[in-house]
Amino acid sequence: MPQLEQVSVFSSLIFWSIISFALLLWLLKKYAFPPILQMLEERQKKISGDIKNAEAMRVEAEKIKKEFQDQLQTAHDKASTIVQLAHDEARKLQEKTLNETQSKVRQMQKEAEHEIRVARDKLMGEIRQYVSVLTIASTEKILRRTMQDDDKKRLVDESIDEVVRNLEKN
Repeated sequence: MPQLEQVSVFSSLIFWSIISFALLLWLLKKYAFPPILQMLEERQKKISGDIKNAEAMRVEAEKIKKEFQDQLQTAHDKASTIVQLAHDEARKLQEKTLNETQSKVRQMQKEAEHEIRVARDKLMGEIRQYVSVLTIASTEKILRRTMQDDDKKRLVDESIDEVVRNLEKN
């Protein structure tokens, strides 16, 4: 091998290269590697601590999220209950108001019917009185004589019945 034949020429160079490499290796080991290794170790510890902190924060965040979801669900349930109670209360109030209104309307209707009956009876009484007076007066004028009480009563009743029929038709 031709490369190894030149070893005799470069032997002193190889010797000094090995010595300088060994010296450099010893200097690196003595002065450079310890701070580098220490820095790497600190970095590894910091990264491990950060990972543990991140894991703890993730667990805490999940716990807070769970609590928040529970509170949200509780609030939603309470809101649903409140809405349902308000709906039921409104329905009851509406029914109560409707019943009261219907009762008042029926009472007002009864009172109006009673007033109408009273007014009608009063009016009919007045009409009977005026018709009887008019009938007797007109009959006496027509016949030019005074009528008996029975005839007056019969004539008045017939006239009133006829007037009432005409009023009811109109």
